[in-house]
Amino acid sequence: MRTFVAVYRARSVTDGARDRGLSQPAASQQLAALERAVGSPLFVRTPRGVEPTGRAVALYAETASALDQLEAVLAGLEGRPSDSSSAPLRLGSTAEFFSSLVLPALDTTDLGVVASFGDDAQLLVQLERGELDVAVMSTVPGRRSFDAVPIGEKRFVLVGSPHTVPGTAFDSLSALGDWLAGQSWAAYSLELPITRRFWQVHLGRPFSARLRLVAPDLRAVTGAVERGIGCSILPRFVCARALEDHRIVEVHPVSDLIPGEPWFVCFRTGDMTRASVAAFVDLVRR
Repeated sequence: MRTFVAVYRARSVTDGARDRGLSQPAASQQLAALERAVGSPLFVRTPRGVEPTGRAVALYAETASALDQLEAVLAGLEGRPSDSSSAPLRLGSTAEFFSSLVLPALDTTDLGVVASFGDDAQLLVQLERGELDVAVMSTVPGRRSFDAVPIGEKRFVLVGSPHTVPGTAFDSLSALGDWLAGQSWAAYSLELPITRRFWQVHLGRPFSARLRLVAPDLRAVTGAVERGIGCSILPRFVCARALEDHRIVEVHPVSDLIPGEPWFVCFRTGDMTRASVAAFVDLVRR
C-alpha cells in the first residue's frame, strides 16, 4: 500500500520506487500483487508515466490519510523525520489567491508547496482524486471523508481609475447607477454573476455598462482598471495594493451591499494531524 501511494503521487513507477527506496522491478511486483488482491488494474501506462484508474482513485481516497498518519507514528517511534511531513504540500487554489496571499507569506515558513490552480469545481475533482493535499475553496465538499477549516471571507469593492471617477461622493445609488451606465466595464467572465446581481438588486436596473474587457485573471482585470479601461467589482485582496497606492480608487462603498464569500481550507479527514497541512492552515489564517 505504501508503494501504491508513492506511485500514485509521483505518477511514475520509477519515481515512486525511488521515493520508497525500492528498485523499479520490486515496486512493479508489489503493484502487481496489489492488483491481484483488488481484482482490477490500478494504473495505465502513458508516455509520461502512469495514470490511475478509477479503482485506484477510490483506493487512494480510502487509504492515503491512514497511511500518512501511520508513517508519522512510525517515524516518531524511530526518531526520524516523517516523509509525509517533509514532502511538499500539494496545494490547490486560484492563481490570484496564491499570488496575493500565499506567495508573500512563504518566506515566513519553511513549508514546501507544489501549487495547482483552478476554480472550486476543478479543485474538488483533484482533491477527490487525491491529487491535492489541501484546496482553498468557497464551498465545502459534501462528503464525510473531507474536512474544512474556515479561514476568512472574500469581500468586494467597486473600483475605477482615479482619472475617471468623480471627486465627490454619489448622493444615492440611483446617481451611482446613472454614472456607471455611461462607463466601460472590465470583468473576469461574461457571466458577471456578482455584477449583474448588484445592478439588478441595488441599482434597480439591468447591467448596461459597455463590457470592454473580459480576462479570466483578476490581476489582469485590476490592471485594466488602473489603465482606465473600465470599472469593475473585484475582491479586495486582489486589488488592495493598487488601492493603497492610489492607482485605483473606490467608486462607492459596496461591501455592505454585496455578500462576502467564505474561504475554507479543505482536506481529507484526519489530515490536520499532518504537519504540512496544519502549517498551511496556520499560515493562511495569519
